[in-house]
Amino acid sequence: MAPFQINETEIIVFGLALIRISTFFMTWPVFAQITVPNHVKVLFAVAVTFCIFNVIPRTGLEGQTYDDGLFWMASKEALIGALLGFVSRLLFFAVECGGHLIAVSMGLASATVFSPASGQSVAVIEKFYVVLLTLLFLGLNAHHTFITAMVESFTAVPISPAGIDLAAFGSQKGGAEMIQAVTLSGLKMAAPLMVVIFFLNVAMGIIGRAVPQINVLVTSLSVNIMAGLVAMIVTLPALFVVLDRDVINFTEILFRLMRTL
Repeated sequence: MAPFQINETEIIVFGLALIRISTFFMTWPVFAQITVPNHVKVLFAVAVTFCIFNVIPRTGLEGQTYDDGLFWMASKEALIGALLGFVSRLLFFAVECGGHLIAVSMGLASATVFSPASGQSVAVIEKFYVVLLTLLFLGLNAHHTFITAMVESFTAVPISPAGIDLAAFGSQKGGAEMIQAVTLSGLKMAAPLMVVIFFLNVAMGIIGRAVPQINVLVTSLSVNIMAGLVAMIVTLPALFVVLDRDVINFTEILFRLMRTL
């Protein structure tokens, strides 16, 4: 596109691309937190749109009339951006699930703190793991990968009046794969601590039967917390390895989603 030669098609392409990128950043992990001001998100989306505007494919848009289909095209771009952002958050959903399981196992489910990411109170242990994943997410430059995927989505799903094939995504069990990945990732993260707490509870039950004078209910609460904290510290190196693999796994899911749409 030559400088200062803007026609109707170019304006519409820019607007539709801005809708997709804006909805992506509004649902994207880390950046979508309510602690990030909305005007910062909008300005960042506009800046990214300007940067990639010249490489966005225009195939199928020449000679099109937009009177009737413009609203549909805008809705389609918003849906694609929100879907990509939702898939990008899957790993954070998995960590929140695993952190909640750990908090319940340790007896710290009632110890809550306000989470800016979700706008509600969450368990302290769950918040700890989310912060840990956020640092790992930025440290591994995973945000670069997801931004690259968003840019490549304009090639995989170009801006056009054509619809998106959600049936093809469903036929490849994409939704089931997402649920399975989130569940397995959360269980893998929480499994070591849950096993430790389980055997500790079994041991405390045996001690309670052998020595009835001991108040097992009160004693087990503090013992579970101490054992859980020790297990968390011991399993942190292995957790980093698991999360590193999960980042790659969820990135592959995102790229497969774009290929099936």
